[in-house]
Amino acid sequence: MSRRRMLAASSAGIASLALSSCARGSMSRPAPADVVSVFNDNPTWSPGFLSAGRELRPLSGFRLAPRAVPNVSNYQQIVRMSAQTDSTADLLKWWNGYRLRDIARAGILADVTDAWDEAARRGWSDDTALRETFSHEGRQYGVPLYKSYYVVFHSRSVFERLGVEVPTTWQQLLDVVDTAHAKGITPISSGGATTWESSIWFQQLVNGLDHRFYLDLTAGKASYTDDVCRRAMALWSDLYRRGAFSSPDVSVTDVPGQFAQGRTAMCLYGSWNTGAFLDAGVKDADLGAFLLPAPPGGNRSVLVESGVLAVSAQAHKRDAALAVARAWLDPAVQKAWTGFLRDTSADPGVVPNVGTVRQIAAQVRREKPTQAIRYWEASPPVLIEGNVQDLSAFMIDPTPAKATRTLANMQHRADKEWKVWTS
Repeated sequence: MSRRRMLAASSAGIASLALSSCARGSMSRPAPADVVSVFNDNPTWSPGFLSAGRELRPLSGFRLAPRAVPNVSNYQQIVRMSAQTDSTADLLKWWNGYRLRDIARAGILADVTDAWDEAARRGWSDDTALRETFSHEGRQYGVPLYKSYYVVFHSRSVFERLGVEVPTTWQQLLDVVDTAHAKGITPISSGGATTWESSIWFQQLVNGLDHRFYLDLTAGKASYTDDVCRRAMALWSDLYRRGAFSSPDVSVTDVPGQFAQGRTAMCLYGSWNTGAFLDAGVKDADLGAFLLPAPPGGNRSVLVESGVLAVSAQAHKRDAALAVARAWLDPAVQKAWTGFLRDTSADPGVVPNVGTVRQIAAQVRREKPTQAIRYWEASPPVLIEGNVQDLSAFMIDPTPAKATRTLANMQHRADKEWKVWTS
């Protein structure tokens, strides 16, 4: 038995109880006549789905009924198990890149290539690079649920107190770090000692040094022990040496409050977190964001995270779900959805009336940085999840010696997991 099948078998017992409960409950029953169900892992998004659904109704004939499982691991297990039965939702929230390919090649999702063609024809999305991350064997298996950029959030009031400007070069960034550290303010809040967030600075530094190399690395065509990765780890280690970062076990949920209290200056994170800062009491006028300056010898680039709105292959209302997918990127729908999220859209013409988000969108339009898929989705899931653990360990001991061992471990895992993925 292959490892892939063994993993699926081992998860079946864990998920079966949840699935049987789900099948009897509200998660998987057919929706009413003019409604399609949306299965997701974020209960706080329900008002946004309902708002978007009101705009979808005149366009597609259907509105949305969100059904959420708040635990990500349980959610993924239920999606995989319910796909083998008639107890699946119509629409599914998922991740793009290799995580999408993983379930697309298992026959869990329906082909929505027509929805992308419709969006391109109407000018709702002309991003061919993004489209590729929703693909498997030349067909698309989801449309962008959102499109977020990894940016440096900063407190304008803290910058003013420090007497510093938004940095446009790496040296200027280091100057801000040194000034904040000298004044007893945390320069950069950065957690990840136990989470996927440990990949944030690694992905940014590698892609910022060499965008082409990042693409090759995540496609299994380059090595984690190559020079670019070593330079990225050296830059990361130097930032730690300067006292740039918070404790690595800081929780991202605490960072907005630290901004509101003036205790930290910056945080590199997905633009989807804008709302968390505003909800924590940070004024829109005080919350800024900018693209991280390119490291020495590098290029202007940005990492992109895009959730997936996919149609289940076994959907109760497959035709209705496909109609919703075709209408999802309509500007009216996106205005309602991004207005709720307070984030950017895959449709570049739609930007919510939030100062920070408008600033991000304007800088991306003006500078046209190279864009790359977030590390979490950029390679086979088992490879990424193991490497994230190694990066988390590095954050606890960010020394040059630890960096060398970390990269060696990551490449050893890459050699093994790429063979599994292609087998």
